[in-house]
Amino acid sequence: MGSGSDGLVVSAALRDQLLALSTPVSKPKGAILFRRGDACAGVFLICSGKVRLSLEAAGTAFRPRILGAGSVVGLPSAVGGSHYSLTAEVLEDAELACVSQNALTECLRQNSVFCFEVMSILSHEISETRSVLKHNGGHA
Repeated sequence: MGSGSDGLVVSAALRDQLLALSTPVSKPKGAILFRRGDACAGVFLICSGKVRLSLEAAGTAFRPRILGAGSVVGLPSAVGGSHYSLTAEVLEDAELACVSQNALTECLRQNSVFCFEVMSILSHEISETRSVLKHNGGHA
């Protein structure tokens, strides 16, 4: 996984829906949105600024990703109902839209187009991760 954010950028329609369900949050550079292992509270849509996703583990094949405006952070955990698997740190002062896990789940239940978009995003993430593992001899 490189530093691009294409796989986590949502469509304009889904972005607008998430904004309608969200609470605006401002975070300064250096703030931690969540740490690996934290209980999932929901997702963060990046409106401005940059956020780094990292594994925070030595010897991992997962390289940190830098995400910008239009990207959603925390999606796999929110959809799966699991703890966050990565740590998200604000690299540049950020304006975010926080959507609770319950609001996201209800949105996806009511709109199959958004549900399929999220499945596509998550599928892309799985493919990217497998590609990295393959190129690193399967060592995570």
